[in-house]
Amino acid sequence: MFTSIPSKMTGLIAAAVIAAAVGLQPARAGTLTLGSFEGSKAGFYDVTESGATIPPSLFTPLTPVYTQTPNPQLALSPQNFSNSVVETSGSAPFDLQYKSSQLSMSMQSKGSALAGGYAFTGTSLSMSGDYSVWAPFGTPQSQAKVTMSGVYSIQITGVDWAPWSSAQSTLGSMVITPSDVTRVGPQNVATTGNWSGSASINWDAVKAAAGVASGRNITGALLQFTVDIGAASVYGQARTSVTNFNVNAPVDLVAVPEPPTLILAGLGAAGVLANGYRRRKQRPTAGDDASVEDSMTGAIASQA
Repeated sequence: MFTSIPSKMTGLIAAAVIAAAVGLQPARAGTLTLGSFEGSKAGFYDVTESGATIPPSLFTPLTPVYTQTPNPQLALSPQNFSNSVVETSGSAPFDLQYKSSQLSMSMQSKGSALAGGYAFTGTSLSMSGDYSVWAPFGTPQSQAKVTMSGVYSIQITGVDWAPWSSAQSTLGSMVITPSDVTRVGPQNVATTGNWSGSASINWDAVKAAAGVASGRNITGALLQFTVDIGAASVYGQARTSVTNFNVNAPVDLVAVPEPPTLILAGLGAAGVLANGYRRRKQRPTAGDDASVEDSMTGAIASQA
């Protein structure tokens, strides 16, 4: 049952709630190890979840699932809503709940510098969930809001199945629709719905940032993804949850990379020099020409 507070206080609390829900940037704290997952084309290794509100987890308790048809991908589908939901309660005039989680994983494609193998051709991220907001009262005025956001960073760690050293990461954000939902009372019934987001990582931009030539193959990367969900209410109720998260990493089967252009040019130059040396060795010297000419003259004279 709701208790009343002065209307001026209601407005101040509402402003504070909304500002806090939008601007939360908690520090990283607890860490959970989810494991490593691989197939014959690629693998996702040392998958961890960390955050100020972890544990409990946002993405578990279900074990992540690796599949590779048609592409290698890692899917997380949390179903224990006590872990994956933030929810406010109408039992308090003001309530704010949030959960922040960072997934971190090493992506490695299968192959070797001698035999070739699979190389990443792109990476996309997707996430979805549901929400509910209810602001039942007009006096005092209710307000309820949920927010959802996701950002990522990716760093190249392997090129042509060999380690690649680069501290440069590429940053981006997930486009989420809707990214926030706000309701102001009075409402007869709660507003409910689903939200979803996606992000496509541009490998050409990632290569350029890491100093990798466009013709080379990306075979290793460090991916980090951070999601923040928040629910805030004044004399209301708000709820949002994450139900699915997916990393899709297409690969192509490629042959052993050709030697770099510089090596090819060097081999070509060496061939030209060797050929010229052989021709010089086969060409008679000035003294040899005189001996040949004398022997030919003697032969003609004897025939006469």
